[in-house]
Amino acid sequence: MKPIRHYLAILAPVLAMFITIPANAQIDLPDWDTVEIVTEDLGHGVYMLQGFGSNVGAYVGPDGIFLVDNEYAPLSQKIMAALAGLSDQKVRYVVNTHWHRDHRGGNENFAKAGAVIVAQAETRRIMALAQKTPELQSEIGAAPENLPTITYDQAMTFHLGEETIALRYVPNVHTSGDTLVIFKKANVIQTGDMYFNGFYPFIDVPFGGSIDNMIRFYDVLYGLAGPDTKIIPGHGPIADRDDVRAYQNMLKIVRTRVALAIVKDTSLDDLKAAKPLDDLDPQWGDNLITADWLLDMVHADLVKHGVGPKND
Repeated sequence: MKPIRHYLAILAPVLAMFITIPANAQIDLPDWDTVEIVTEDLGHGVYMLQGFGSNVGAYVGPDGIFLVDNEYAPLSQKIMAALAGLSDQKVRYVVNTHWHRDHRGGNENFAKAGAVIVAQAETRRIMALAQKTPELQSEIGAAPENLPTITYDQAMTFHLGEETIALRYVPNVHTSGDTLVIFKKANVIQTGDMYFNGFYPFIDVPFGGSIDNMIRFYDVLYGLAGPDTKIIPGHGPIADRDDVRAYQNMLKIVRTRVALAIVKDTSLDDLKAAKPLDDLDPQWGDNLITADWLLDMVHADLVKHGVGPKND
């Protein structure tokens, strides 16, 4: 295992980058008072909630609510209010699909309201390391309630009411600690940021994200999903397995073009100047992640792993 100082050394610049995502993407955080939480019924007690940030999954059972991700902290009360409109039950569990603040920013608020925070062990480890860096405590949240109190290694299963909810560790796709959530009776899968529906992905390369693993993961996701499965992406509308396959094909094109540029010894600046994703932008580029930003991430990932062209 690498020493803690190794992770602290890379944590500051990575979190600084993540904090400035809205500025880099020309998207500002909203006036939180104006954000509305929209609820979509997916059947069998499972819902998707959308506000500003991650998609939130919720199973509303007879003995409590099971929540997957919880958006930014300022939206916690609005999410709780939306859930109160669905059930008089309290939130019992909150699963963090990974460590980024738009997915787990409300941990402290939900924990203080009585929920148990659950995550894959790697996700908790990253969050705990961030708390050791004083200048980053405002980003990760210094309160102990921000950290998951229950972790798992490879898989975990909840049996709540009539629903069986499976958590699976999928390493090194979006980050090093990603969790896939499967609501079995409802036939719903929630991916966290391993999958964005409708626009380019964010690949957290310094913390284990990999375009190759992301592309391979979509084969797994497609295999898990049936023709009627509803997929809750990290961001974007509800998807199905055909959407996943189309997204995978897009990423294969991106990966091949960047890899070929690396083999030709094309600089990153020259690659971006050539606008290699112009044909993809109309469908995938009109959102948070710009083409140049995606090229930055994929180029860094492939150079890091010494990868050249790959056409399969």
